[in-house]
Amino acid sequence: MLIKDASILVDGGLLRDVNIAIEGSRIMGIGPEIRDESGDGEVIGGSGKLAIPGLVNAHTHLAMTLFRGYADDMELLPWLEEKIWPLEAKLTAEDIHWGTKLGCLEMIRAGITCYNDMYYIMDEAARATKDMGLRAFLSAVLFDMRPDLIEDAEPFIRRWKGDDLIVPAVGPHAVYTCSEETLYKAMDLAEEHATMLHIHLSETRSEVESFKKNCGNSPVGYLDSLGFLSDRVVAAHCTWLSPKDVSIIGTRGVNVAHCSISNHKLASGIAPLDQLARAGANICLGTDGASSNNSLNLFQEMKTTAIVQKCAHSRPDLFGAREVWRMATDNAYAAFGLDLGLRVGALADLALIDLKKPWFFPLAEENIVSHLVYSIQGGVDTTIVAGKVLMRDGVIPGEEAILDRAQKQFEDLVSR
Repeated sequence: MLIKDASILVDGGLLRDVNIAIEGSRIMGIGPEIRDESGDGEVIGGSGKLAIPGLVNAHTHLAMTLFRGYADDMELLPWLEEKIWPLEAKLTAEDIHWGTKLGCLEMIRAGITCYNDMYYIMDEAARATKDMGLRAFLSAVLFDMRPDLIEDAEPFIRRWKGDDLIVPAVGPHAVYTCSEETLYKAMDLAEEHATMLHIHLSETRSEVESFKKNCGNSPVGYLDSLGFLSDRVVAAHCTWLSPKDVSIIGTRGVNVAHCSISNHKLASGIAPLDQLARAGANICLGTDGASSNNSLNLFQEMKTTAIVQKCAHSRPDLFGAREVWRMATDNAYAAFGLDLGLRVGALADLALIDLKKPWFFPLAEENIVSHLVYSIQGGVDTTIVAGKVLMRDGVIPGEEAILDRAQKQFEDLVSR
């Protein structure tokens, strides 16, 4: 496969008229004179388009796309206890399958090629994701209130370990839903199978204050006392942190999945990203679920992250476009050990963006990353994962059937 005459990002600027050769699942050549040596003869026109490395959604609950718009404008705990958890108790494997496919459609259209998820019935989510061709880190969620989930965590890992697209992981939900025993089980599983640990951490003020009152420690301090925190951990939210918490996260090399839009929509708070960055934490971006965002678009997440942090600190120089762009790309690649990027030998996960859109003009070499972070309103027209074209010229095969079936699953779900 050859992507011909595209532009790419080099040191934050544009390099035009570049060919990208893909053979199998990897990039085999980049440059103006590169030719297709794969022998398949497939050529994708890149003229007037920007090739970007695939974006990574570092925290979501993909099947919850079925809940989009179902219960808006509520605080987190009432939202969970009164709306989300009762509906989740009715979920079937079919709901998970079609909710996941619906979420995959949306992410493919947003240039996201890999996502990190924690949810129920993850075998079904894994099958749906493979059907759609995306890459994913999938954690079967662990709750004390569901011992069956704890028992199935290791079999899930064994079933999917070694897959080319699906990487199984361990997902203890949070310190307020998992006992010390459950957290130790999660740690042991992650150690035995060399997997990631995925957890919600210090998301709301009430969560942190209640935990401190009951346990005499912050959620971060508590997890650290158990030996839980390391660079194997992806901690979602990290909104309410003390200076000591920040220091611990930085020292342990924890990967923070910042979910700006979800945090703000639920009025959970503004995460101390500046302090985390200075402490050495690896900050990535996640959308959270479409039930609380309500979209799965990392371009929106990038813009919101940048402008909210600037306003919170009254410093427009904080979190510039290039730094925020790295959160959705390089930082996430490091967090998940992904061999991604537009370079020879990397996995061929990338997207093409149509630059002939009004929000990209005026276009200059030095402002393209600014446009990607602050201006973009669409334009991803081709998405490729592991050398396979998932969307070309805005067309995803089978999209209409998935939309129709997801609508039916939602209607069935809320009527049960």
